[in-house]
Amino acid sequence: MIGSGLMAKSHTMGYRNVESVYGTTPFRPRFEVLADATAELASAGARSLGYQRWTTDWREAVRSDRVDVVNIVTPNFLHKEVAMEAIANGKHVYCEKPLALTAADAKEMHDAAQAAGVKTIVGFNYLRNPAIAEARRLIASGELGDIWTFTGRFVLDACTDPDVPFTWRFERKLSGSGALGDLGAHIISLALTLVGPMTSVAGQSRTFIKTRPEPTGVFGYGSGADLKAPRRDVENDDATTFLMDFASGASGSIESSRVATGRTWHQSIEIIGSKGALQFVQQDIHTLRLYLTGDPLERKGYREIELGPSHGDYGAFWPFAGVPLGVHELKTIEVHEWLCAIAEDRTPDGDFKDGWHVAEVLEKVEQSVAERRWVDLPAY
Repeated sequence: MIGSGLMAKSHTMGYRNVESVYGTTPFRPRFEVLADATAELASAGARSLGYQRWTTDWREAVRSDRVDVVNIVTPNFLHKEVAMEAIANGKHVYCEKPLALTAADAKEMHDAAQAAGVKTIVGFNYLRNPAIAEARRLIASGELGDIWTFTGRFVLDACTDPDVPFTWRFERKLSGSGALGDLGAHIISLALTLVGPMTSVAGQSRTFIKTRPEPTGVFGYGSGADLKAPRRDVENDDATTFLMDFASGASGSIESSRVATGRTWHQSIEIIGSKGALQFVQQDIHTLRLYLTGDPLERKGYREIELGPSHGDYGAFWPFAGVPLGVHELKTIEVHEWLCAIAEDRTPDGDFKDGWHVAEVLEKVEQSVAERRWVDLPAY
C-alpha cells in the first residue's frame, strides 16, 4: 500500500472484508508493507491498518519479492512513477483516480502494463454500485431504446470555507485539475460505461476562492490551517461544467464542484432514451428510478426499483432488498472484481485502459476551457 490516508483505509477495508462478504475469494490478501513519505505517517498507517511492516521508500516496497499487488493511493502526481516501477517489477497495480496528470502518461501506463502482462484496475468505485449494474443491463437490453441524453453531477461543499487550507489538491503540478479530476472523473467513468465514448466536449471552469492558508500538520483531509501564514494561490478549478457529444449520437452534461454550498455530498445521474429513462442519486443508493414509455396511461410515471439480491453484487451483502450500501462497501465489490480478474487471468472491469480514456476527457475539457471552444476527442 503506497500511501496511508483515507483511501489507504478504504482499500484495506475492502481487502479485509471481501472474504467475509462473499464467503470465499480466490486469494486471501496478506498485508505485507505500507509506504509513506515520513516515518511518522508510514508507521502510524501500518499500525492502524494492520500491515506487517512499513517503509519510507516506496521503491523498496514495490520491488519486494514478497509483494504481488501494489495499491497506489498517493497524490496524483506520483501515480505514474509508482505504477511504472511496479509494472517493471511484474506487480499487478490498483491505482486511484485520476490515473495520471496527462492522457499521454495514462496511455503509457496502460501500454506498459499490457506489455508486461500484469493486471490493472482504477479506483472508479461508483461503477460497482448495484444500481449501475442494473442501469447497464437495462441499457444493453434495449429497454430504454436509443440513449438521447446523459446528465451527471458530483458536487460537495467541503471547500466552501475560504480558510480550508491549501493542500496538494489545490496545486496543479501535484493534482492536475481540481474538482474536475477529483469528482468529475467518477461521473465521466459512469458516462463512458453507460453511454459509450465521447467525441467532443465544451467546458467552463471557475476558481471562486483564489487563495487559501498554509496547512498545519498533515496535508490531506482534515488538515488544520495556519491563518497567520501567507496565503497561497489556488491553481485549479473549484467548479467545472461541460457539455459532451457521444459517438452514439447522444449528448450530455457533467457538473463537478468542491464549493457547492449546501451540498455536503451529492452525486447523481439521469439517462433519457427513446423508450424510457433512469434517475439515480447516490445518497439514495437503495433505489433506482425507472420510467418506461410503454407503460399503460393510467400507470405513467417513474417507478422506484428497490435494489436487492438480483441487482449486481448486492446479494453478497444482504439477502433482502432496500438496505443502503456505503461507499466503503462499493470498494469491497471493487476488490472482489480485482482479485477475481487476477485469478481468472482476464481484464478487470475498469482497468488502466478505462483510466486512460477518462484522462483523455479530462484533458480535452481543460483544453476547451482554456480555448473557449468545442474540442474533439480521439477515436478509439
